[in-house]
Amino acid sequence: MAETPNATIAPAQGSTQEKPPVEMVNLTIDGKPVSVPKGTLVITAAFQAGADVPYFCHHPRLRPAGACRMCLVRIEKMAKIQTACTVPVAEGMVVDTISPEVKQAQNGILEFLLINHPLDCPICDRGGECPLQNMTYQYGPGVTRFIDEKRHFPKAVPISDYVVLDRERCIQCARCTRFTEEISGDGELAIENRGNAAIISPFTPEGFKSKFSGNTIELCPVGALTSRTYRFAARPWEFQSQDSVCSMCGVGCNIAVQTRNGEMMRVNARLNEDVNEEWTCDRGKFEQYWVNSLDRVKNPMIQRAGALGLTDWDEVLGVAAKTLKAAAAADPKSVAGLGSTRASNEDLYLFQRLMRGVLGTNNLDHRMFPFPIQPMQTSIAGIGQAKRIVAVGTQIDDDLPVLWLRVYKAISKGGAKYFRDDNARSRAVADAIAAGPDTVVLAWYALPPEDIQFLSDACAASGAKLNVLLPDCNSWGAITMGVLPDRLPAMQAVSDGARPKWETLWGGPIPAEPGLDTRGILEGCVSGAIKALYILGSDPVKSFPDPDLARRALEKVPFLIVQDLFLTETASYADVFFPACSFIEKDGSFTNIEGRVQTFKRAVQPRGKSKADWQIVAELMTRLGKPAPYFSPRDIAREIARATAP
Repeated sequence: MAETPNATIAPAQGSTQEKPPVEMVNLTIDGKPVSVPKGTLVITAAFQAGADVPYFCHHPRLRPAGACRMCLVRIEKMAKIQTACTVPVAEGMVVDTISPEVKQAQNGILEFLLINHPLDCPICDRGGECPLQNMTYQYGPGVTRFIDEKRHFPKAVPISDYVVLDRERCIQCARCTRFTEEISGDGELAIENRGNAAIISPFTPEGFKSKFSGNTIELCPVGALTSRTYRFAARPWEFQSQDSVCSMCGVGCNIAVQTRNGEMMRVNARLNEDVNEEWTCDRGKFEQYWVNSLDRVKNPMIQRAGALGLTDWDEVLGVAAKTLKAAAAADPKSVAGLGSTRASNEDLYLFQRLMRGVLGTNNLDHRMFPFPIQPMQTSIAGIGQAKRIVAVGTQIDDDLPVLWLRVYKAISKGGAKYFRDDNARSRAVADAIAAGPDTVVLAWYALPPEDIQFLSDACAASGAKLNVLLPDCNSWGAITMGVLPDRLPAMQAVSDGARPKWETLWGGPIPAEPGLDTRGILEGCVSGAIKALYILGSDPVKSFPDPDLARRALEKVPFLIVQDLFLTETASYADVFFPACSFIEKDGSFTNIEGRVQTFKRAVQPRGKSKADWQIVAELMTRLGKPAPYFSPRDIAREIARATAP
């Protein structure tokens, strides 16, 4: 499965309006002719020309500040040396970045910046990946001429749950304050005082409460802002870094998982202009350390004398296969499965193949309650270009934080009008939808189905775009992989003409009658209709709206398989427990809310005897007499691609 948006949303991402031609400006940089769009800053044009211009405060996503003065260049016909990050290009401009005069000026600025900066690189968490270190080595003096006492502030001050501030290191580049003003929109950091007394400080006494505070750590070029979770934990040269996809919500932010000795040490953002640009939220950056938890189950377990005890894979797989085979032989409808929106596409595809193609049941679901299945009508990036945005039933910065950055981008840079309303049928929502195609409605999936249908009908009538937002990293993947009682992979109905294709592929019949949804499955367990229940990665006791029904179902079902990382309350009822891997311990892919399939790679070896979900299911299929011809998730992905191709 290639990393592409779902075809169902692709037409909505295009624009029917022709873009105006770009006016180009010609200039010369270090004797090299360059042509760039009008409005480009000199520093950006210099990079395009291959010039090496040092900087600290400049960032391509932030407005120019000219705060650090490091990017000095000589521009012909200008009396003084200029900061390249604040001057736009002009036709015929001649720029010099390499003359002795320019280099001396850059060296002098760096010497000034180092006057008060403490020489604590050996104990600074930024050491080894610090722009200030690199600039000092390349542009700075070999020794300092400053012999007076440096300024001192209280050091290592925690300003939030995740961020530590060392004011002595700060060079007032204002990257962090500009991020909170221009990107996240919360304005949580500010510069207090002036001159030599200027310090970065939280705007309110409550501290730095931003949901995006971790980005300031990556933006800080000098180690003034560092991570509390990473503090003194490791050095960057000790890491192994692996490209991955965040597992904490449905946006699918691209991240780099950095590990050492089999443990995740840090999560950093990774560039993807279409999804998260280069940002993360604090949930994705700091709250995925559960993968290192000592509470994770590392060995298979089986119920003996009313308690789960350790065993080996041969016993649990043997018991599970024997019981499932007997139940399916007596009545396939007595078997059911519940999948997870946090399992990979490959895991879920194989799980539903086991249930349908091997056990012969459509009693299969992943939803804790039914909701309308409707693809997004814009891309994530397209939300940032909307003129009117309405959030219905969702607090976006809580539910899908990085999506909020797109909303705020539309507000701050595009002048979009935005409001939220929990009432889908309010006059304000109706008026916004009636305004037409420039309106984007962001509706939370948990709204009453009739409200979502009302919004859908209203948007269809006016041309407004409706995006039904899903919560988890593979919520849309669970749908497209067919973990539903009435849908095969690619959302093909079990009762239509697509079924024979899957029967041929899987080598056996597939039931044509839709199965039970989650509530029906749990009620079937209580009534005795369901004899065997296989739960992969789900925790209905915690997630199902009626936890009492979930507990009664798990207590009464004769045979329960639970496959998870932790001994959840659901797992405590299990007859056999399969220990599964986390997303950093396996290869696979997630499908985000806009239908974009994104792959992730294994960063560390599985904990103990845990295995990838797909591998457990494949071994179970083999014991049930239907061997699965897969040696890696890539084999499964190729089958999915072939089977779902038009």
